[in-house]
This record gives sequence, C-alpha cells and structure tokens, in this order.
Amino acid sequence: MSQPNIVDVTTNKVVPIGIEFIDKLPVENPKVTVEELVIYSGLGELVSSKTGRKYLVARKWNKSNVAPLGALVRYKYSTGSRGRTYNAYYQWFVVTEGEYDYVLKDTVGLMEKVDVRVKLKNLKPLELPPQNVRDEVEAEILNKGWKLSEYDPVDILYYFWVRQRVHEPEKEEEVVPEAVEEEKPTPQVEVKLPEVKPKELEVELVITPPKPTAVETVQKPELVKVYLLSMRLPSKYLVQKVEVKEGEEVRKWEGVAKEVASRLEGIRREAYDKISRVFAHVEDFGTWVAVTDEAVKEAQKLSEWIREELSKLPISQIKNISIERMYSVKAIPIYLEPESAKELLESAIKHLSADVEELENRIKEAEEQQKRSVVKRLEADLQYRKALLDTFRKYLSILEPEKKEVKTVTTPVQEVEKISKTEEQVKKPVKIPA
Repeated sequence: MSQPNIVDVTTNKVVPIGIEFIDKLPVENPKVTVEELVIYSGLGELVSSKTGRKYLVARKWNKSNVAPLGALVRYKYSTGSRGRTYNAYYQWFVVTEGEYDYVLKDTVGLMEKVDVRVKLKNLKPLELPPQNVRDEVEAEILNKGWKLSEYDPVDILYYFWVRQRVHEPEKEEEVVPEAVEEEKPTPQVEVKLPEVKPKELEVELVITPPKPTAVETVQKPELVKVYLLSMRLPSKYLVQKVEVKEGEEVRKWEGVAKEVASRLEGIRREAYDKISRVFAHVEDFGTWVAVTDEAVKEAQKLSEWIREELSKLPISQIKNISIERMYSVKAIPIYLEPESAKELLESAIKHLSADVEELENRIKEAEEQQKRSVVKRLEADLQYRKALLDTFRKYLSILEPEKKEVKTVTTPVQEVEKISKTEEQVKKPVKIPA
C-alpha cells in the first residue's frame, strides 16, 4: 500500500540530459563490462499490507535521455575479468540546466588508473557524503520508523534531497540599497513668554524617589553531555547478484552468496540486540541516546565484533569492498542545554517504560503457553531494559534547574528611599520670594 511521496520532482520542467565522453572508457573484457545510468525522481513510503512495516523506497524515471529538474542520476561503469574489476567509475549528478566539463575518476585502477574527461549536459556532479555522515543519515531514517529499501541507495537519495535540498533552486540574495536621508534644516521656533509681574510665586516641587539599581548576576547553566549513536550495518543485499530480465531487475543469492547473506542478517540482528542494552531508542527525537561512558565502550566493542565477524566471511570472493570503511558503530558525544537534555531524557524514559511494560506482558503470555526458552530470553531482555531505565532516571535526577543569583547593589539614593518606601510621589510646597 503506497503513501504520498516524500520527495517528488516529476512535476518539474523536463530537460534533455547527456554525458559526452572526450576520452574513451577502458574495456578489458566486453562480456563483463557493465554500464548503468539510473534516474531517480523521488522518495516515497511503502507500507507492507502483510506486516504493516514502513519502507523508504525510491521512485525511478523511465526515460534515459530526458529528466525533470532536481532529479538525481547515478552513473556506474565497470570492466575487468570474470574474477576481478580492473576499472570502475561511480558518480552522482543532479539535473540542473547548464553544461559542465568534468573528469570521471577511476575508483579501482587495478592495473592502471584511467580517469576520463567528459562533457555534461544539464547534469551537475555531486560529491558523496563521507561515511560518518552516511551513518548518521541511515540512523535518522531508521529512527523515523522506516526500513531502508534494499533495492536502491535510499540513504544517498535522502541525503541529497532531504538534507542538502539539491533539487531546490538556489536563492539569490537581493541587495537592497540603503536609503539615505537628506538632512533637513531644523526649523527655528520663536516662543514668546508672557510677562510675569513680581510677586510671590508658589512652586510645587515634585520628588520621585528613584528605584534602587539591581545588578543581575546570572550564572550560565553548564551543558549536559549525552551520546548519540551512529551505526551502519551490513545486510544480505551486500552480496546479491542482480540480473536484468525483460527490463526488470532480478536479485539472487546463490552458492556462497546465499550462506554469506544468511550470516549477514544474523550479525545485523545481534548488533541491534547488543546496542539496545546501553542505548535507548527515542522515537520522538528520531535517534538512539546513551548517558554513560560504558555505552561508548560497548559501541566500540560492538564495532570491533562486527568487523571481526565480517572478516570471517568470504565476502571478497563475491564483492570488492572495504569492510573497515563501510561498517562501524560509534557513540558521538554532544552537549545540550539543561532544558533540552531534560526533554530528551524524559522522552527516553517514557519509551523505556513502555518497553518494560511490553516485555512484562510478553513474559506473562509465554508463561501461560509454557514456553520456557522464550520466557528465559525475555526475562534477560527485561533485566537489561530495567537497568537502562534506572540509569536514565538517575541521570535525569541530577539535572536540577539552575537558579539565578541576583545581587542588589544599593546606591546613594537610599536616603530618598527611606523617606518614601512606596513609589508614590512626595510633594512639598516651596515658597520662593519675589
């Protein structure tokens, strides 16, 4: 069941696009040389009718020579032998009116790096985000309740469209000239005062006691340290084999790839189980958060465990990637104002309390069904959640609101204040002799 699109550029102006190669692309073996150009026109939400799960999915444009402004284009090219890739090119573009001279970089260069010069028509090159940013983007998507589609790089699309807003036209700042006011001559007014004959004048002298000057010394509250989670995990789609049949992609896992895919999914599940013992998922803020140094150590241990488990798998026989660079778990320290930290921690406590209540209900159901192994596993989970809930409550309890320290500095007008303790005016007739 489809929901409204999150990003949709299909209604934008459509323009022709093209890549003209000034230098020839290397071809090692035509039979294993692959060239691919995919145009994406939006992001949408897909809700499974069976499970109710929400997926973030990509929308594709069905033409290759024209595209709407703001569309994202992925270009891939690789050549080599049946066992190795010799040269490869991977580049993203956004459809923008204009022509560009560009150099496609060879990302492999097994025997020799061969960079290729191209002329681009209405395609503006984009730079991929670093790995730590991609980790943050994936976490942001998951924390919004979406599962990432494994068929397209929706994390990259999300980064360019939602974070960078590359599909929106750049706004030019208007320079407004400052208005210069002409100096106008000050009109001279002649005031005639009436003549006052010498006599005794009675003048009413009004004294308003000034208020004592108060100098506020406000102590700035200290920032509160918490940890956010950056986690990028592998999935079975890392080792998939993609074939195109009748214009549609068919994904397969065969032989070694099938065994590796099964283990990758197991690593992913175990990683989430382990990290949920020290980090709390705060849905309201779309993030995972922790408050102890122990969480930092556990994240580091988990990252090392993931890499160790991946190193045991024959992934290099299936795909040429750097595991160390692609997959990691990190705890990122951030500092918040006390009020913001309090709001975040209260939300975390609310979600952890709900988790504890749900686990207690599931344990009761399992006990009624006499599922001892399930009860044992759920009780262990409950113990971890209760401990984490207690940690967050203790951390919140130390965040007492900072009180302002106000010092009042009295001035020499104290004597006047004694005469009139209220703010009423003091009136005293004074006679001035003529």
